[in-house]
Amino acid sequence: MPRPFLLLIAIAIVLLFWDGLWRTLGVPSIRPKELMPRLLGKDGIPPLLVDIRTRIEYGWFHIPGALHKPDLLFDADKADLPRDRDIVVICMTGHRSPIVAKKLQSLGFTKVSHLKWGMLNWLRARGPVVKGQDVEG
Repeated sequence: MPRPFLLLIAIAIVLLFWDGLWRTLGVPSIRPKELMPRLLGKDGIPPLLVDIRTRIEYGWFHIPGALHKPDLLFDADKADLPRDRDIVVICMTGHRSPIVAKKLQSLGFTKVSHLKWGMLNWLRARGPVVKGQDVEG
């Protein structure tokens, strides 16, 4: 087999392992098609979206209304988020967000999930985004 093909297979295995690991550790994920109707309030109060990407990533595009909290990746202990509301943690590919979701769970947040495969999956699903907005801070 050609090396690029083997590399793609290895990457796919690692990604599937990563996703399964967090599911095993009790970190739920939500797919874009499940999240979209919830954001419209069709199932009660919409979840709070917490985008942990860098300032530049968030400025490129983000889900309308998402809070930008990149500091949570390194300092979740100072999370000033409501504990009685569903929270969806978002990153670019879904590989940083489960880490933060797990940290929040360990701090007593019980309604935390992460956007499966992140903003790239959101874009693939044609979810609404805001583009080109700078972020303060």
